[in-house]
Amino acid sequence: MSFAPQKRSPFSGLGETFLAVLVGNIIYFAAAPYLPLALQHQLFHPDFGLLLDFLVCAGTFSLIRYIRTHLLTDRK
Repeated sequence: MSFAPQKRSPFSGLGETFLAVLVGNIIYFAAAPYLPLALQHQLFHPDFGLLLDFLVCAGTFSLIRYIRTHLLTDRK
């Protein structure tokens, strides 16, 4: 008997995304006072600090996704 693969909900990654943005911003804003002025985000201005914040959040999301798929799955 074969089973069709379950369809993922459009909201299935919402928790991972929220966690990645939350943790990524905590990391960035904790490190921001020690960064050069060019890498510190200025409110309401697109700058390299905003890009760095995005990259930290994207890296956090990749790390969370890697941990979930490779380390927390059942190995058969």
